[in-house]
Amino acid sequence: MDYREKAFAVLKERRDRAEERATRIKQSLLADPEYRALDSECKKLAFEKARLASLDRDIGDLNANYEELCGKRAARLKALGHTPEDLKPRYHCAECSDTGSVGGRDCKCLKELVYLLINEGQQVPCSAEGFLENPSLDAVEPKRRAAYGKLYALLARYAANFPDVKHIYMLIGAVGVGKSWAAGAVCHALMRRGLGVLFMPAGRLNELFLQYHLAPLDKKQAIFAPLLEADLLVVDDLGSEPVFNNVTSVYLYDLLCERHRPIMITSNLETEELRLRYGDRIFSRLIDAENSRILVIEGSDLRLKKR
Repeated sequence: MDYREKAFAVLKERRDRAEERATRIKQSLLADPEYRALDSECKKLAFEKARLASLDRDIGDLNANYEELCGKRAARLKALGHTPEDLKPRYHCAECSDTGSVGGRDCKCLKELVYLLINEGQQVPCSAEGFLENPSLDAVEPKRRAAYGKLYALLARYAANFPDVKHIYMLIGAVGVGKSWAAGAVCHALMRRGLGVLFMPAGRLNELFLQYHLAPLDKKQAIFAPLLEADLLVVDDLGSEPVFNNVTSVYLYDLLCERHRPIMITSNLETEELRLRYGDRIFSRLIDAENSRILVIEGSDLRLKKR
């Protein structure tokens, strides 16, 4: 089962659960004789009103009688500890009612589920609300706070201007200088705007490439599509993944060529190391002056500083 099929299975489970809950509540209400009688009379009057209206005949006092009965039914419903909303399924997604489709197109909730399933619970770093707008620099050594302040201001503009940004943004620096944290801050800023973000460690992306490579032809599109469709794709720690022959570089190049939405990449490797590892074709894509921007983050390991 591919990620899309799994996402639809999750949505079906949500939908069934919501509908079963509403059905149970209705059954419990109908077990109450007073409510059952009022509900039956309301339905009879509603049918009679509709019948007379279809014949263009006068409905007389039916409206008043119907409203009175509905009021009594609502009062009995409240007395039994429920509201009219309890009689309707409480779907997880109000837009598609947990079907995964709106107007013949994939609902945002379906895409978000696919992203979650691909990442298998991977947590996006930096969940601090509004971090880019008000970054805490306490863990940064004083002499570097100005530089980090400029970095976060730049990334705040990136998030504000998204998607009108450079196609590829690269954050390069030594281990622990805050590259993943900074990329995560951008992700959370975009997610608060309702945008679809896929944050993928390079090793997980590499596993997805291998899965794509080995998949039957009819399954390949569903595996690769989320990488192309996410509003922002973050590849975290590029260069830390093992290199699979005829897989890693081949599909990384395909991704860089076929994805037309922004990509953010973090890496511990310097530019020349990236060229040696991935070859000239990929390297030229990563450093294309018109379509990419490289930010080098300098400093000591912030995680060690924090400790």
